[in-house]
Amino acid sequence: MIAIFKKTLIIVFSLLLFIDNIAAAQDKAEIQLINSKINSAETIRLTDDYEVLISVKNKIVILNKDGLKDGNIWLQYSDLMSIEDFGGEITDQSTGKTIEKLKLKNFKDVSYISEGSVFEDDRLKYYKPSFNQFPIEVSYEYTQKISGNMYIPSWTPEGRAKQLVEKATLDLVYPEKLGLRYKMENMEKAPLISKNDGEVILKWEFENLFSLDTSEKDSSALVKIAPEEFSMEGYVADMSTWNGFGQWVNELMAGRAGLSPQANATVAEIIDTLETDRAKVKALYRYLQQNYRYVSIQMGIGGFQPVFANEVYEKKYGDCKGLTFLMKAMLKEAGIPANYTLVRAGSDAEDIDAAFSSNQFNHAILQVPAEGDTVWLECTSSTLPAGFLGSFTKDRHVLAVTDEGGVLVKTPSYDTDEYNQIKNISKVSLLGNGMARIHQVKELTGFAAQNYLYAQSLLNEKDIQKYLYHDLGFSGAHIEDFDLSVDESKSIPSVVLNHDTFLRQFYQSTSKRMIITPQFQSIKSDLLSNRFMKWEEQWEIVSEETLELESGEKEMNLSEDFFDYTKDIRFVDNILTVVRTVDFHFPSSIDEDDLDKTLKQIEQLDNQPIFLRK
Repeated sequence: MIAIFKKTLIIVFSLLLFIDNIAAAQDKAEIQLINSKINSAETIRLTDDYEVLISVKNKIVILNKDGLKDGNIWLQYSDLMSIEDFGGEITDQSTGKTIEKLKLKNFKDVSYISEGSVFEDDRLKYYKPSFNQFPIEVSYEYTQKISGNMYIPSWTPEGRAKQLVEKATLDLVYPEKLGLRYKMENMEKAPLISKNDGEVILKWEFENLFSLDTSEKDSSALVKIAPEEFSMEGYVADMSTWNGFGQWVNELMAGRAGLSPQANATVAEIIDTLETDRAKVKALYRYLQQNYRYVSIQMGIGGFQPVFANEVYEKKYGDCKGLTFLMKAMLKEAGIPANYTLVRAGSDAEDIDAAFSSNQFNHAILQVPAEGDTVWLECTSSTLPAGFLGSFTKDRHVLAVTDEGGVLVKTPSYDTDEYNQIKNISKVSLLGNGMARIHQVKELTGFAAQNYLYAQSLLNEKDIQKYLYHDLGFSGAHIEDFDLSVDESKSIPSVVLNHDTFLRQFYQSTSKRMIITPQFQSIKSDLLSNRFMKWEEQWEIVSEETLELESGEKEMNLSEDFFDYTKDIRFVDNILTVVRTVDFHFPSSIDEDDLDKTLKQIEQLDNQPIFLRK
């Protein structure tokens, strides 16, 4: 949607007029432009003792089967969040009779395990209506109580796709002495502001909002909310600045970094013969990777506070906070300062709003300041080398927690060729009857090497070979021998794969000619998570038969919006040589459809047959 809600109102009024005009001439079942209608009222109240009370009243009229999902009710709760005063019912709109009373005890209750979490106290109660009669009304109200105001959820007046929002209101109430901050996105209508008995009341109200599609997140109308002074389980701090937020994290970590004499002796033994700080960082990081496993723990304040470093050392496992905190403690013992760092992780995650200091993070990594360059450590990974974060946390703002407080910095973007390279050199001997034998050397660097890092770390030799068949993509192939070499000694991971493979059908042969289509590696979108890649292929094809290049020597040079493509074909001394290079340079904002179309275009350019005359 555009800024609320100039175009939306025109669409809604036109839509309602259209429905009025056709309703008399058509059966109601044919009218599918609106699936449901909603009236929603929400009050978010911050109390003097830092509790957050969220009261919701919803009335949803479901008009057809497609609208049933709009009546789904999802209620999350945990040790820090309770659901109170729930009540609701479903009524038949044509008769006004109650069909079903909604009671919380009848909702389904499941563990709410977020991605990567194993121990987590969040749970979810949910209800999904299932009816064949329409229209029906789903009405309910409840209050959620959150202990501590560290996190206050955002609010949007918008409904689901094809849902008419007849009215949506938000009352945001807070003690004036505590203060509160908010930020509006894609909204022009400012709130009404009033004061009463030491409280400030902000009120937003919207009517007749509608959208056929709600998939464009960047245009969603939103009110972001964050405290100034906040508290969680007795830890009080100021969140109005990133520095204040970082000071709060320091409070959580205070007194927890001490290591036992045994742990200190382990650190001393590991770094004993090493001279540089960088070498010590790499050695201690490798020790962490080889001896500790990741187990996510998100319970109460434990979702924010790392456990004692020595406890992680002794138990040999921890979550992202615990492993990062142990690594920080070991580096401190080695005389190397490091900053515990908060990040919003996820290969597809959006960057945080750097201009709005608030809790926007879900992961912890470690920043090690060093001369000339910062070393970043992903302490939950058993494969990534020191200094390389991979796609999970690259190119985003993060909160580095120093002794003085929090500082916003950015992680590396890795958008240069040295972090994104594939180079395949293939020598092929034609054996007759379409068969061939190939010796190939694959050199993968940076992001292109990640899958092979995981394969070597997690798979046995038999399963690695299965992965090779999948990755190479040759039809009718039999791998006769292979050698996989992984180099994690540098900050950029690299892999070299040598393999000898028999191909049952590499080319076509007639009485007069051979037809060869070099089988370039297939590139999938997951290898382009960084949107950059330099991809080189070189083929040298030899036959015992004397041949001539019938299709002629040719060069191809293309420069498109998202890639540069070159291909050169040469035939000298009965040796066919094909050299092909693609430089991808997608913008970070490209959607999957455009990316897939580009990859198909490359595939078409690659799959051009070469004709050799006998």
